Amino acid sequence: MIFALLFLSSSSLAGQSFEDNSPPDLLKDFAILREKINRNPRDVASLNSMGIIYAKSGRLDDAVRLWKYALDIDPRYIHLYNNLGSALKQLGRRSEARLIFQTGLQLSNSYWIYYNLGLLEKEEGNVVAASNCFKRCLQINPSFQQATRKLAELGHNVQLPAMDKTVKPMTLGSYKPPVAFGNIDLYPLYPNGSWPENQAKQNYPSIYGKGGKNNLKGSFTPLTVASCSEIIKNFKASAKDKYIALTFDDGPHGTYTPQILDILNKNAVKATFFIVGTRAETYPEIVSQASQAGHAIGNHSWGHKSLAKLSTLAGLESLNKTNELISGLTGTTCYIVRPPFGHTSQRVKQMIHKQGWHEIMWDSDSRDWENKNPDHILFKVMKSIAPGSIILFHDIHPGAAGMLQTLITACKNNGYRFITIPELIEIAAGTS
Repeated sequence: MIFALLFLSSSSLAGQSFEDNSPPDLLKDFAILREKINRNPRDVASLNSMGIIYAKSGRLDDAVRLWKYALDIDPRYIHLYNNLGSALKQLGRRSEARLIFQTGLQLSNSYWIYYNLGLLEKEEGNVVAASNCFKRCLQINPSFQQATRKLAELGHNVQLPAMDKTVKPMTLGSYKPPVAFGNIDLYPLYPNGSWPENQAKQNYPSIYGKGGKNNLKGSFTPLTVASCSEIIKNFKASAKDKYIALTFDDGPHGTYTPQILDILNKNAVKATFFIVGTRAETYPEIVSQASQAGHAIGNHSWGHKSLAKLSTLAGLESLNKTNELISGLTGTTCYIVRPPFGHTSQRVKQMIHKQGWHEIMWDSDSRDWENKNPDHILFKVMKSIAPGSIILFHDIHPGAAGMLQTLITACKNNGYRFITIPELIEIAAGTS
């Protein structure tokens, strides 16, 4: 029965009630996961993610069977207890859900499971039990705001989380944002002057062809570590200003994000991943692994819908839901937001800043969604990169992983370091 469930064709899900988000594409995720499980039927992380896709499509009974099967393989995979307990609660099987949550807590002192068990007890009217769960949750993670709010709802005299005032709200990168509804190429702002383009046309024929026109659309010689190093060498920057922030949007992806993480970790490079909530819900293990490796996790909304087109109430609901998931997966509070598509406005900025969050844009656009050729992506980055740049990539496309090593090596050869967005905020605020 389980294997019949696992190897259903993706077309069998086509009529289900998938949320219309782009990204993510759940049918593509389904195909990726099915192939992984086909290669290794005991791949618990993929089994867990497959169960989430079934749950999203309304097939909770199938999800429950799949998660129970995965628990038989690895009863210490803690994400399964949260997902299985929540699904059983939704199916009205509350006693089973309580048992699953309690079993998970015997294996792991997880504040996220305490929180979910508290929600169950609260819905059942067990005020004392619910309060104890939320208090235990806060003992483990005092910054877990959702538990504080639930205690307040139960009548406890608690101090609601205050806005973080340690760093003034700012719009990093918005000094040079993309256009309101779409992306454009951005040339860098170099300290003490602009990029000497005429000289670049002479010195870098691999980028510029006859007549000074770039060769992106035609045949061109791919950039190497040496040629990238020559370009970076001409940047005017003091040693303390030699840093770059790598950022990845729209993930996690079941295949490409782990590839990128492997490259970053091998090079001891830290980056920032702006995750989409629906995708992180499907691949929780990848988000947890990225956070544990020292990478920063940012908020890219729940369903990748334009905040400029949503109402303030709907926008905040999307961002808060994603922040709750980030907190549950990483144990940290998220204060950085990148609006989907770069769509922003004064209203969106105010909405973000009033929560004590930072709006993060970029000034170097890889456009890896447009052309997935790693050589073309590297060209785009090298044409717009500068000291202190925030580079935009997407870890749901394959191209970035193919050029990252060249970019990282060239930057390091010239004394540049790679920092996360929270570190960049500290530098901008003068606290680092």
